[in-house]
Amino acid sequence: MKISTKAKLASATAFVSIGLIAAMIWWANAEMQHAAQQRRQASSIVKALDDLRLVTFEFVLHRHERAQVQHRGVSQRLDQLLAESTFTDPEPAATLEALRERSVQTRRIFDEFVAPPSAPGEAAQAEARRFEAQLGSRLLILQQESLADAFRLIDYSTERINAAQTRVVLVIAGGLALIALTMAGVAWFIHRSVLVPVRRLEQATREVASGNWNFKLDSGSRDEIGQTSRHFDAMTQALRESFAQIERKNDELAALNKEMEAFSYSVSHDLRSPLRSMDGFSLALIEDYGDKLDDEAKDYLQRIRNASQRMGRLIDELLGLSRVTRAELSLRAVNLSAIAREIAESLQQQQPQRKVRWQIEDGITVQADSALMHIAMQNLLENAWKFTGKTQDPEIRVGTIERNGKKDCFVADNGVGFDMAYADRLFGAFQRLHHENEFAGTGIGLAIVQRIFRRHEGQIWVEAQPGRGATFFFNLKDSGESNHERQGHPAR
Repeated sequence: MKISTKAKLASATAFVSIGLIAAMIWWANAEMQHAAQQRRQASSIVKALDDLRLVTFEFVLHRHERAQVQHRGVSQRLDQLLAESTFTDPEPAATLEALRERSVQTRRIFDEFVAPPSAPGEAAQAEARRFEAQLGSRLLILQQESLADAFRLIDYSTERINAAQTRVVLVIAGGLALIALTMAGVAWFIHRSVLVPVRRLEQATREVASGNWNFKLDSGSRDEIGQTSRHFDAMTQALRESFAQIERKNDELAALNKEMEAFSYSVSHDLRSPLRSMDGFSLALIEDYGDKLDDEAKDYLQRIRNASQRMGRLIDELLGLSRVTRAELSLRAVNLSAIAREIAESLQQQQPQRKVRWQIEDGITVQADSALMHIAMQNLLENAWKFTGKTQDPEIRVGTIERNGKKDCFVADNGVGFDMAYADRLFGAFQRLHHENEFAGTGIGLAIVQRIFRRHEGQIWVEAQPGRGATFFFNLKDSGESNHERQGHPAR
């Protein structure tokens, strides 16, 4: 028999047991609720009788018409409570019937009590007062007897509640005992049919984890664990083949990395020499033979120089992009505020004639690779510096913003900005939104920045408007995912 079939049988037994226990508890609880309802009804009857006795005393003593009206209202409420009561057992039913009869008698005697005397004269009035005293005493006696009967109904309801609670306790105790027996049987079944085979399977996994790829586990059983053991043997066979293939791929990757290093070295050294020659000889022609060349020839030579220098910068950027991709991360606490101030000071020293207002928030710290974050901040701040070059009152801000309990960092400027319709092109290599004649650049910087944040499992995105600047938001893995809501950039 398969484990699943055995488990279904055990589950069915458990569910039937729980169903029986639940039905018995429901029955006992229903009994207790019915008894509690009867007790509430009896308590209401006691309250009404007590109120009736109080207004009767007040009327007997003071003969106020208000007390007479209250007596009628309380009597009606008492009759309604007696009519709605649901005592079905013989003894409480007889008590309830006696209460109803006594209520009728009480109302009749009260009506006689409030009737005016029929004859004048002192003797008649004295006789009327004695009769009223007798009626009053009779009223109070009947009300006292009614209160005693009502308290007996409360005692009866309390006994029913106690008996129902006892039954609930017994049912729960019996149910727990039945559940314990069922659980013991299920535990024995699990130990015999599941835990022992699983322990053998766990031993097999330790063997394989230790490198024994030739280990085989074939329990011979026909249940699910037997099938699992056969699948395990098939898996170890597939893993042996896969690891062999991975080793071959690793060898190929190591060889490819060596080729990439050789290519990078060739690009870095072998291509720079002809570029320097082109630039140097073009400069030599301009300096040594400038008087023999016309303006058009000088312009051609200058264009050759510019192209070779731009080619050199492109090579540097491509090598930087390659290093970012292959660099090993060394995560630690990095103070972005300090890095931003250092870069800002360097940019200001390069162009002291520019008056840029810097606002850098203190204490911006992230867990990241220090060298890569320096490269990212260098590119972002140089972009902000470059694109505020034609702004009348340039401002560059570095700070953080809280959104939905998460912290995003930003670099904002109030420079030329751009149309957000072209934002998807911004982080691509060699993608530019402004012509090089307006703002110099290679189009690689933001691609490097995006690659750096991806290496840190973070994100970077931008919000901008033409003529109103741009804000680059970014976060790292430790600062949480951003919801990319449009917030407007803080440099506006």
